[in-house]
Amino acid sequence: MDTHNAHADDAAPIREDSPREPVDGVTAPNTTETLSQTSESAKSEADQGKVSEVTGDMASGGGGNIPVSCVILTKNEQVNMEAVLRTLSFSDDIVVLDSISTDDTVKIAKQHPNVRVVERPFDTEYKQRNFGLHEIDYKYPWVYICDADERVPDDLRREIEQVVKNPEPTCAAYRLRYKNIYLGKWIKYATSYPVWIIRLVQPKKVTYEKRTTNVHPIVDGKIGELKSHFTHYSFNNGLRHWFAKHNFYSDREAVEAVGVRKEGLPTFKQLTQSDPILRRRAIKNFSFFLKGRGLFRFLYSYVLRWGWLDGLAGFHYCAMISMYEYWIELKIKEDEAKWSNATMDLSHRMLKEDEA
Repeated sequence: MDTHNAHADDAAPIREDSPREPVDGVTAPNTTETLSQTSESAKSEADQGKVSEVTGDMASGGGGNIPVSCVILTKNEQVNMEAVLRTLSFSDDIVVLDSISTDDTVKIAKQHPNVRVVERPFDTEYKQRNFGLHEIDYKYPWVYICDADERVPDDLRREIEQVVKNPEPTCAAYRLRYKNIYLGKWIKYATSYPVWIIRLVQPKKVTYEKRTTNVHPIVDGKIGELKSHFTHYSFNNGLRHWFAKHNFYSDREAVEAVGVRKEGLPTFKQLTQSDPILRRRAIKNFSFFLKGRGLFRFLYSYVLRWGWLDGLAGFHYCAMISMYEYWIELKIKEDEAKWSNATMDLSHRMLKEDEA
């Protein structure tokens, strides 16, 4: 189950803020490791914006356990399960929190000795994520949060290892960036890179806010930064899956927007406050009052943020994410004007007239 809309994913126009000043950043340790020829080839492709999903030893994290637990939120992710479990094999404590999948997601997960499966029906995102942090007993104090369509490269693995082995941690959570892949390449500009997402946490110090969609973690303590990226293959399940997922997201976002619009525009003070989570929420709420969201999003992503530099993949992505924004706008209007009720009333009247 791809839950990146919380995180500022490809689904959401509002991004995690990068700190205005460096916040206890972590530098990957120097290493004398000699990368294999396969690793060098993959690195070269990544530098050129062409990314192929790595497999085998390179994706496995190089062997050996790192004292960190992992949690993966899933629903019908059989396409991704083998690859994501392989990329997290540096951990001997992986929990798959499954939303009652109907495919082989759970079956595949149970074949791995370092994986536990916890099943819970999905109700709301914040409840599911908070359950994953607070209702599961993990082996280690640090937990890496991962979606099934994400991969952890070696440089990120090394940074995670350095953080979790620090006996005196200065941060309660760490944020990092990701590279979104579409049509075999990193669509850097179309996705408004960099997008910062909290992924490495001490569960007792993090709680997701109560919100219909686009939930953000509330951290009790400092938030640090990792320099490395994870890789996001958000289209691994195909375009139909992507459209269905974003149709679901737009339903929830429209419901959220209707409630926000009833409360009125956020104040200038709210839009400019220093707390990044509250400021981000205010900006998101302000966006619900804009007309022409779809057109604005396309112009912003494709023109102002140079999405055209990503070629045909960038154009397609900007068109799809703009369509998603247009869906939200239409559903807001439908909910506020009660279009569906008016349509049903008209249908009943026409049926009665036909019977007469």
